[in-house]
Amino acid sequence: MKKILIFSDTHGYTDSCLRVMNDADKVDAIIHAGDYTRDAEDLEFIYPNIPIYYVKGNNDLLSRAPAHMTVIIDGARIYITHGHEQRVKYESSYRTLCDAARSANPDLIVFGHTHIPYSGYDGKAIVLNPGSIRFSRTYAVAEIEKGKVKTQILKLT
Repeated sequence: MKKILIFSDTHGYTDSCLRVMNDADKVDAIIHAGDYTRDAEDLEFIYPNIPIYYVKGNNDLLSRAPAHMTVIIDGARIYITHGHEQRVKYESSYRTLCDAARSANPDLIVFGHTHIPYSGYDGKAIVLNPGSIRFSRTYAVAEIEKGKVKTQILKLT
């Protein structure tokens, strides 16, 4: 089983990410769904042996990170985007987001931008927003085994 920590909208609060990392058991990868890619780059430096996948958000104007990406971890396809280009603040159904992700045929769609944690299912994929480690004080964990994905949203204590 692979364990992935999922952050978004850290906005400079890497200390909270480090606290989560230190409290976690084995971590196989980290996903950062944008807004402060510099934080993801800092995590890459601190944890050079853990793959870190990240995309740029609306506050990452100078970042060279992609706007979206698809990664495969233990057979599960994960589509990652920040969500501001998919109107996630204005669509409670996240239809534009799910339509944008559809060509990637994902098992998990990860986004951020709203700072509000969300977990749902669009009929084909889990749709997950970990919230903001800074504002809602939340993050997510995905456990993947042979293409099967389980997720949960956790709150910093």
